[in-house]
Amino acid sequence: MQVAAYISDLLYRHECVVIPNFGAFISRRVPAQYFESTHTLYPPKKGLSFNEQIKQNDGLLVNYISTVEKLPYEDAMQEIRNYVRFLDHEMDEKGEITIHKVGRFTRTAENALSFTPMYLVNYLPEAFGLSMQETYAIDRTAVPVEKPTPQPVASISKMEPAPSKTNEPVEKPVRQLETPASRSAAWVRAAAAVAILVAGSYAGLYSYQTQQFNDAVAVEEMANEQLKSKIQEASFFISTPLPSVTMEVAPIVKNYHVVAGAFRDPANADKKVTQLKALGYDAERIGVNKYGLHNVAYASFAERNDAINELYRIRKQGNDGAWLLSGSLKK
Repeated sequence: MQVAAYISDLLYRHECVVIPNFGAFISRRVPAQYFESTHTLYPPKKGLSFNEQIKQNDGLLVNYISTVEKLPYEDAMQEIRNYVRFLDHEMDEKGEITIHKVGRFTRTAENALSFTPMYLVNYLPEAFGLSMQETYAIDRTAVPVEKPTPQPVASISKMEPAPSKTNEPVEKPVRQLETPASRSAAWVRAAAAVAILVAGSYAGLYSYQTQQFNDAVAVEEMANEQLKSKIQEASFFISTPLPSVTMEVAPIVKNYHVVAGAFRDPANADKKVTQLKALGYDAERIGVNKYGLHNVAYASFAERNDAINELYRIRKQGNDGAWLLSGSLKK
């Protein structure tokens, strides 16, 4: 029987799994870790440890084996005893034993069990599918960029004339180098030309928009004058007035009452109403019940939810004797 597989299954769902008469595996949550020395990121996991002092059977492993293998409880317990004897025998013979997917056991100089967990197995369900990630450092050293040195540009001021048919010497034009001052003057002239064009365009656009606005105002004034003349010419006469309409609105029926008390004597009921009104309640006598008692309400409502909310509020103020009455009473 693969008892090690059942131990591994339980470690996914429980924080403590006891092998009776051997020891207990205890798990705890370990957050994600980053090791700067190796640039490695590890996901969160369940860290395993072993406590040799916890040997008492808690029934978890036995019941699980009994359910999965469909064995009686005593037979499952016997399987665990056989497995523990196997572990002890291997430790005595080889000095170490490995439980698959759980960890490795060895003996210390004091003959105590030393446990090394299996780091490649992650028993944290939330981290399923996550694995170790290796990162790489980014070299952020700035690389200097060399700026090119501007070179002077030669320009030809005039075209060379065609050679003369005569033998007279022809004077050749001299090439002039373009200087920073000449380039600056050229830019100034170009900018001035652009500014003149923009100013002219803006002036034309402003003139056009102004004309459009004046035209719209004139049209609106003309329409207003025509409307006034039409109103002055018209006259309204109502020869037969409309008959008045009388509508009957059904009164709001408040059949939900937060009752403060019931009194045999009407005078006591009226006294209670006066006291509640002095405290700010919309109190009133709501009628006589079948026992002949006069009921006094803190307030009455048309909606049940409003009455329930008021009842809760009144009880929170210490009036535990308040209760809800539905329906109407005879006056």
